[in-house]
Amino acid sequence: MAVDSQAPRANALKTVLDTMIAPKEAFESIRIVPTWGWALAIAIVLSAIGSYLTVPAFQHALAASWSDTVAKNPQLAQLTPQEQHARMEIGQKFIGFTWVFSIFAVPIFVLIDAVVMLIFDKLGKGEGTFVQYFAAASNIAVPASLGPVTLAIVALIRGADSFTSVQSVQNALPTLALFAQGASPKVVAFLSVFTPFSLWATGLVIAAVSIIGRTPKLQAWLAGAILIIVPALLATLGAQ
Repeated sequence: MAVDSQAPRANALKTVLDTMIAPKEAFESIRIVPTWGWALAIAIVLSAIGSYLTVPAFQHALAASWSDTVAKNPQLAQLTPQEQHARMEIGQKFIGFTWVFSIFAVPIFVLIDAVVMLIFDKLGKGEGTFVQYFAAASNIAVPASLGPVTLAIVALIRGADSFTSVQSVQNALPTLALFAQGASPKVVAFLSVFTPFSLWATGLVIAAVSIIGRTPKLQAWLAGAILIIVPALLATLGAQ
């Protein structure tokens, strides 16, 4: 009697959907058959679309807040009005191409997430592998990339002219910064990283490490915490 030695197959698109609506089933599937190609492609496309559609809002916001930017920057303040305007136009042109960076940024973030999950898996003496966590991170990137898409929808509904600063565009989605009215810019920048989508992704990271690696809850929660707190700390560096 012949024995079927073929590896089990998994529906990659179903795994993407399950990651959002049935994460336990998704990560159990990834544990057996790590699928990541479709997930990574979808995440890149969604992020690029979201970034592209918010270009007008960010460009208008830069122009609207340019006088304040010049006032706070001694190097810009020393330039002539014509030179200052030229710098602003360069900034707007750069914004026009930021969506292209999604092609490279999403895979890099997925790789970082996978490495962090693997580290905490091993700290907790888990059973996960890099391939499994790369697949998990790729699938988690899909719901995370819904953030830029939602921001783009909000920007389109409100109109680019409604934004008066780059921060006002970034804060068009609800964040924890809403509960820190009047706080310092660095505190606002820190809390602004905590959006419904970043918190959703954090919860999925915790679930992935727990389910794929059979890792203790402490290490799973630490993996999720690191992946949201570190970006929040980095956001404070550019806040003024």
